[in-house]
Order: sequence, then C-alpha cells, then structure tokens
Amino acid sequence: MKIAVIGQSLFGQEAEKDGVPVFKFPRWRARGQALPEVVAKYQALGAELNVLPFCSQFIPMEVINAPRHGSIIYHPSLLPRHRGASAINWTLIHGDKKGGFTIFWADDGLDTGDLLLQKECDVLPDDTVSTLYNR
Repeated sequence: MKIAVIGQSLFGQEAEKDGVPVFKFPRWRARGQALPEVVAKYQALGAELNVLPFCSQFIPMEVINAPRHGSIIYHPSLLPRHRGASAINWTLIHGDKKGGFTIFWADDGLDTGDLLLQKECDVLPDDTVSTLYNR
C-alpha cells in the first residue's frame, strides 16, 4: 500500500534519513484555492492512504479525497474537545482531568471528521505539555 504522510517538516526529515522520497511544499493553497502544480505532484504519487499527523495546514479536498482508502488524522486531544492548535496546552489550561489523542477521518472541517479511535489518559497535577504528550 502506498501511504502519503502529510504533516510537519520533522516527519519529512526523518523519512529522508531512511531514503524515503519527500516532497516539500511551503503551502498547498493560495487565496483559498488549491495550487494546481502541488496537487498534480501529489496525485502523481498514487497514494492509497493519507496519514496526517500534526498537520497544521488545511489540505485541499482534492488531496484529502484522492486516496482509495481516504485520509486519517492524528490529533492530541479527545475530540471534539480542544479542536485546532495547541490542544495539549488547552487541556492543561482548562484543568481537564483526562487527556489523550484521537485518530479520525479527514473532512473539510477543522478536526471534525468521523472518529476512528481515541486513547485516554489521566492528566496529573504536575503535568506539562511535554509529559502529557509523551504519556
């Protein structure tokens, strides 16, 4: 199965170390429209599944819907709580007793797709973003 990992540059750097081809796009869209040259380069990969860990950009629906098996996203909160950026920070700021992560199907909203799975953990009184993230 061909999998496209779309996310932050750290993932690309690690993949390159293992000899995996990496395509770096500063952005996927301009003025709300998908950049045709970027979408064409992506489509040439023939991905069967997109995995979007820590993806901080809105990816065009032409990319989200392209793979036969769809697109899944990792988000570091128990969705629907703390959608968007800095989810772990908001878990701590709001004094949540539980934290965790969610894997869900991508759609055209901000962290709004159908849930695939969630893993929950306790938030400890002395937790930091780092300790909660690593748990």
